[in-house]
Amino acid sequence: MRRLLISSSLVTAMLLLGCSDAPENATENATENAAEERNSTPQAGARENSEVTHNTLEPTEKPKPTIQLANSSSAEPRITAREREFLAMSNEAQLVTLKSGQTVSSLLSKQGFSAQQIANLAIALRKVVPLNKLQAGSILAIDEVAGQRQVSLAGEYAVRVDATLTGDEWLVTKSKVPTRIEVAEHAIVIGHSLYGDGAAAGIPGDVINSALLALSHFIDFQRQVYNGNRFEVVFERTLVTEDEALFAHQQTPLQPTYLRFKNSEDDLRLYRYNDAFYLEDGRLAESFLLKTPLNGARLSSHYGQRKHPLLGYTRMHKGIDFSAPAGTPIMAAGNATVKRADWYGSYGNAVVLQHDDGYETLYAHLKGFANDIKPGVKVKQGQIIGFLGNTGLSQARHLHYEVYRNGKSVNPLNLKKLTTERLQGEELAQFTAFVEGLEDRTLRLAQFASGDSAIYPPLTSEAR
Repeated sequence: MRRLLISSSLVTAMLLLGCSDAPENATENATENAAEERNSTPQAGARENSEVTHNTLEPTEKPKPTIQLANSSSAEPRITAREREFLAMSNEAQLVTLKSGQTVSSLLSKQGFSAQQIANLAIALRKVVPLNKLQAGSILAIDEVAGQRQVSLAGEYAVRVDATLTGDEWLVTKSKVPTRIEVAEHAIVIGHSLYGDGAAAGIPGDVINSALLALSHFIDFQRQVYNGNRFEVVFERTLVTEDEALFAHQQTPLQPTYLRFKNSEDDLRLYRYNDAFYLEDGRLAESFLLKTPLNGARLSSHYGQRKHPLLGYTRMHKGIDFSAPAGTPIMAAGNATVKRADWYGSYGNAVVLQHDDGYETLYAHLKGFANDIKPGVKVKQGQIIGFLGNTGLSQARHLHYEVYRNGKSVNPLNLKKLTTERLQGEELAQFTAFVEGLEDRTLRLAQFASGDSAIYPPLTSEAR
C-alpha cells in the first residue's frame, strides 16, 4: 500500500510538472480530452437530478478537461506560502533558464535534485506557482541558504517565491521585492493609427491599449480619428530593483495617469484619480457599464472572430479578455442584480449580472467569488464580485468579459452610454487641486513635438 501511495504521488507530481516521462496513458488521455470539443449549451444553474434552466448567454469557450490528482479530496488542506521579509540572494546563486520544449523536471534534475525532491516541489508549489504552467524563458535561481538548497522563482511581478529544501521536503515562502517607479511622458501626432504611431514612438502596447479603452468612452476610433490628431500620455512604470533576472520574462506593471486626445472637435483630458479616470470637471470618465471591470489589466484579446488558443480553430469571440495577476479583484461593471455565481461549464467560475435596460454582463474564469455574491443580491458599480483566475477552458490566467443587450452580444468597447456620476463637495475640491498641481507638467507635455518623450522621477505623495 505504501508503495502504491508513493507511485500515486509521483504521478500527481509528473502531471503538475507537465513531464514528458509521465505515464503514457495519463498524458495521452489528458491531450485527447483537451482536443475534444464539447457542444453542450451552458446551464444557468444546475439543480439536483440534472435539471437545468438555460440562460440566454451562449458560451464562447468549451469546457476544460479535469485531471483528477492522486490522493486529492475536498478535504485537502490548502497549500499557501508564508510571507517573510525580503532577503537578497547570495552571490553564488546560479540562474537557470527553462528552454523551449524542456520540462521543469529535466531542468532541476540537471541541478542535482532527485526525482522525489522534484515531485515534492511540484506539490508544494502547486497553489503558489504551478510549475507545469511556467513559460519557456522563465528563470529559476538555485542558491544555498544556511546549508540548505533553495529554489527561487518569480510569482506575481515583484513577488519572489522561495522553496527551501529540508531532506526531501520543501518550505515555501514569498517576499516582496523592492521596486521603484518612474514616470514617462510621450506625445504623438497621428499619421496612420493611434496604436501604430504610438508603438513606433516607443509607447508600450499595454499603455496604448489602456488609453484606447479609456478614450473609447468618448471617441469612435473607427470613424473619428484622422491624420493630424494629437495624443499625449503620462504613465508610471514599476520596476524591481533586485532579482531583475527572475522577473525579466514578466510584463512590467504600467499605469497611465494622464491622457489627452485632441482632434478638430474635442480636446479631451483624462486624469487618473482614486483608481479611475475623471474629466477636468470631476465627471467620471466611464460608461453606463465599465469596459474594464478591473484595475491594472492588459487587454489581451478583442471582440470578434479569432483562432481559439486551445481548440485551434476560428470562431466568434463574444467578449474581450484582460490579462492581470491571479487574484486581481473583479468589479461589477454597473449597478445590477446577481443572476448567477457558480461553475458555468467552459467559463469556469463565473458571475452573470442583470442590469437595467436589458443589459447583462458575464465575468468568466474566476478564481473565486467575493463574499455574499449569490443570485438575487444587488451590487453597485465598482463593487468587487470575484477574483481573476484560470478556471474552465482557459489557457492562462485572465478575465473573459461579455456584455449582452436583450440577449444579443455586443462589443464592450463600443458602449457609449456615459454614467452621470460626478465628484461632489470636498472630494471635488481635492480633485480640482490635484489637477491644478499637474498643470506645469501638462503644459510642458503640450509643447512636445510628435515623437518626443521624457522620463522623470515620480511625483511626491503630496502632489499626487
